[in-house]
Amino acid sequence: MVKYVTKMRKEQHPSRVWNAALYLRLSRDDDKYESESISSQRELLLDFINSNPDIKVYDIYIDDGWTGTNFDRPEFKRMEADLRAKKIDCIIVKDLSRFGRNCIEIGSYLNVVFPYLKTRFICINDNVDSYLDPESLDALSTKFKNLINDEYCRDISVKVKSSLTIRRENGEYIGSFPCYGYEKSKEDYHKLVVDPEAAEVVRTIFRRFISGESIRGIVKSLNEGNILTPALYKKRKYPKYSPSKVTSESTWTQRTVRRILTNRMYVGDMVQNIMNNISYRIQKCRAVEPEKRIIVADTHEAIISREDFKRAEDLLSRDTYVSPKTKEMHALSGFIKCGDCKRGMIRKTLNNGWKDYHYFICSTYKNRDRNACSKHTISAEKVERAVLEFLKMNIAFAVDIEPIICTINSHPEREKRISSLMRQKERHLAELTKYKKLREELYPDFKSGLIDQAEYETFRNKYEIKIAQIESAIADLEVKIDEIGKGDVQENAFISNFKRYKNIAELSREIVSALIDNVYVYEDNRIEIVMKYRDEYEAVMDYVLSHESRVLESAVMQGMSTAVQAASEG
Repeated sequence: MVKYVTKMRKEQHPSRVWNAALYLRLSRDDDKYESESISSQRELLLDFINSNPDIKVYDIYIDDGWTGTNFDRPEFKRMEADLRAKKIDCIIVKDLSRFGRNCIEIGSYLNVVFPYLKTRFICINDNVDSYLDPESLDALSTKFKNLINDEYCRDISVKVKSSLTIRRENGEYIGSFPCYGYEKSKEDYHKLVVDPEAAEVVRTIFRRFISGESIRGIVKSLNEGNILTPALYKKRKYPKYSPSKVTSESTWTQRTVRRILTNRMYVGDMVQNIMNNISYRIQKCRAVEPEKRIIVADTHEAIISREDFKRAEDLLSRDTYVSPKTKEMHALSGFIKCGDCKRGMIRKTLNNGWKDYHYFICSTYKNRDRNACSKHTISAEKVERAVLEFLKMNIAFAVDIEPIICTINSHPEREKRISSLMRQKERHLAELTKYKKLREELYPDFKSGLIDQAEYETFRNKYEIKIAQIESAIADLEVKIDEIGKGDVQENAFISNFKRYKNIAELSREIVSALIDNVYVYEDNRIEIVMKYRDEYEAVMDYVLSHESRVLESAVMQGMSTAVQAASEG
């Protein structure tokens, strides 16, 4: 009965001519050499037009290389605009999969949009014609085909993701454009090689930051030097690079510099799966949790040493503030802390009429709550002098003790060394448990209102950085324990790092960041200096004290009795 009425309607308008849009689509996943090719679709649609004189071609719309999982396609949008402008009233496609593969959105167009706009929809291979056979839109076969097409996309998405995951885990680079500082190898596009021009900019950023220049100062220098940003550099080197990213990053920003300082790719590790699509239907990306990222160590040449990367990471984790007018950071900025509340201390300047007087004051007392802590005021000169003398003493000790360590390494007693390292590992494990507990207790404090969201995020980030540092230290200890067990005793890190700065005359941020962990100031002006490589220092002292007689004998023979005596008293 319905078909009879439909035919009668057509007979009532024998002279009606349809203005048709021929829509063709091919995604990257389709085989361009098979029946789904653009040329094959065009030929089929034109043959159909030739056999239907009541249909006239208004235009052909081709989305070549666009997914069917959504309708965010340039030619489809142009076709829809022409449809709403009443330039066309008929849409013809080869089959439903060419129209799209999202069953939800396809249903919306077929059952709502097209009927509302009085649009005829023809799908040749699937026998759908909303004018001659309206029931074909709601036929079970049509709905089933839409579901199959949707499921095809989901299945392809799963297979592609699995394939990409395997390649990422094998350390192969699968990005369209290489990370700034690298370029793809001409022999193997899944390998990265150093790009000399960009790599030198990366080295400069790390070198300036570690030496004490603020991120704001680095940004200013890069912009004044007319150094191309990563986005503009990629656009110059790779014309197909997205212009939208270029417009948003035409000048260097603190965010760009900070992103470079935290990118593990520069130490030779392949870091991928940083962003992923929300789903196969939604082609928008979201950040992947750090623990779910795929990292493969030592896959390409490093631009930055691991030591410098860790130093930059440590400096970024510290509370520092630099006046917008100041380009360089103070040598102790972020390192000097209140001995009681453990928060950072602020460096202030007071002019007494004839000269400037610099001092440090507790940030809790100054900026937060004067009842929560006291001033802890101390002369900046006094702290700087104390730190400098501390470093000189330990550098001299490292230089003097090195011959003794050579003796120790030439007569290794593995079990005692391993026991010492195991004790250090146990201390780290206890500290790790403490910080994990502090992190777990943060959320209940936030929910109960004891801390606000900003404080919650600040503390959480600090605890996570500390946990990562401790876990890294534990991993290093485990490597050393394994090496000593095999008889491979390496140079002591305390000695190698401290002796590097012998004959220092003044403090610099580079030296402080390399050798100092924290400087604590107490209310009575007592200063506690905590150096780095404490475990290595203790390992030296444990061995010296446990082999005092043999070491003394060796030291006397080499004229080192003073150094050993100092070690014994320490």
